[in-house]
Amino acid sequence: MTLPILTSRSRMMMFAPHPDDESLAAGVFLQRAVAAGAQVRVVYATDGEKNCWPQRVLERKVRLRERDRRRWGARRQAEAIAALSVLNIHPHQVEFLSLPDQGVTDLLLEGCDQTMRRLADLIAGWQPTHLLVPSPADTHPDHSGLAVLLRIVFDRFLPRRHDIARLEYLVHGDSESFDQVAARLLHTRGERELKRRAIVRHFTQVALSRRRFLAYAKRPERFVWAKNQFACASDGPIHFFSRDRRAVRLQVAFTLKPLRAEETTLYLVGNDAFDGLRRLRTTLPGRSSKLDLIDCEKGDIAGVGRYQGDAFRAQISLPMNGFALDSPIYVKLDRRVWFFDEAGWLEIGAALPGATSRRPQPAALRELAVA
Repeated sequence: MTLPILTSRSRMMMFAPHPDDESLAAGVFLQRAVAAGAQVRVVYATDGEKNCWPQRVLERKVRLRERDRRRWGARRQAEAIAALSVLNIHPHQVEFLSLPDQGVTDLLLEGCDQTMRRLADLIAGWQPTHLLVPSPADTHPDHSGLAVLLRIVFDRFLPRRHDIARLEYLVHGDSESFDQVAARLLHTRGERELKRRAIVRHFTQVALSRRRFLAYAKRPERFVWAKNQFACASDGPIHFFSRDRRAVRLQVAFTLKPLRAEETTLYLVGNDAFDGLRRLRTTLPGRSSKLDLIDCEKGDIAGVGRYQGDAFRAQISLPMNGFALDSPIYVKLDRRVWFFDEAGWLEIGAALPGATSRRPQPAALRELAVA
């Protein structure tokens, strides 16, 4: 994979889940865009107001109230503006959506039509030629949730355009399937130093994690074309999948995770047959049993699937009644350790007549990446 060439006619828009993701994921890419004379716009989904431990340490407060979180969010906004100024991006090129921090996945699951239309209006109004967006394989739930939201926005609300180059980036997690097909943007010494200076402007984040944050300045930035089907495969318990007109079938293999939640929840999100969004969840039983699929918004049983196996290996069958056959669906197994997910979202393509989708093995990924 090769990265796109930016020119003075390019219009580059980046969606960042939090203040600091712009510098960590794309500090060099943004420098290249500015140097090429491209128009640049950075949109922050959240203000990062619930990043509580740095706030408790820096402000010496244990109990944080709502006004404390608002103040912290405003401070992180100011840090983002300062970091972008290092990269020669000015405040009028920045927008904050102020979606709930640590709540983007909840928006996706519980009702987000207004948010999706807002995202669609931003993209359609600014008319970018290039988009930088998070990857569904990211293990931070805000990152992967925003990635799925944006994919659904393109599928449901935006015209079928082929002149918007969508590049996905990964900040959290070590996704093998992402890494196999990612293009690496190598930096010069000057670009690395400028990226480092932008990162340290996020003082609230660097205060407790300086070494980890500055490590991003040393490594190449990685990007994957959103249209690349193999970038949709996440890494984690789902080893194989197939889909036809009647069902989605998953083969899962779990590892023993210390400190993980006792229950594992499976989520399904996709377009329904009536141009709406269908969101289902079920709790995996750890033994052969039926699976009640619960509508995330209404709380009603929307279907019944099947779990065959034990707490470590199983085959899962999920009925597709109610989902649009010509649209992808997104699957996530929520086995969270502390805040981060074990894996992100998995996209499973449309159920076209006579077609199935299967997650390729790493060897196949390597072959296709080289070809």
